[in-house]
Amino acid sequence: MKSIHLFLAAAVALSAPVAADAQTKPGAGGRPTIDLKVCNRSGRNATVAVSYVQPGESQFINRGWYDVADGACRDLVTTDNANFYFYADATDGSGRYWKGNHTLCVEYPGPYTFYSTSGTECAYGQDTRDFTAFHAEEPGSWTWTLDP
Repeated sequence: MKSIHLFLAAAVALSAPVAADAQTKPGAGGRPTIDLKVCNRSGRNATVAVSYVQPGESQFINRGWYDVADGACRDLVTTDNANFYFYADATDGSGRYWKGNHTLCVEYPGPYTFYSTSGTECAYGQDTRDFTAFHAEEPGSWTWTLDP
């Protein structure tokens, strides 16, 4: 089993996401939401994993893999928590990936969905990846762009 860090306190953004036409729409309990999106300008197809809190919940859920073709954008999930995490792998065999320094569990080949635990190890069949941490300053639509 692989050790991981599940410290899910306020994250400092390693790359600034882009706010696009911020619109406040209520989530569960009337809290404004953030729509998470990824755009791929990398020159290669990619697959994306995300860790976030679903509207009205308090526990982080981990989901993957969302295929995003080169040149495409894809709406992923909606959250009412300002902290969220992304990781991406190129699917062309090049070994290219987009990462940060927040270690979380993933499952290959996917798709997968599971909640984060307070433990420090991944479950059987899971592996660790270093996700990029983001913090939204305001509600609306946020885009993570995969560059070359």
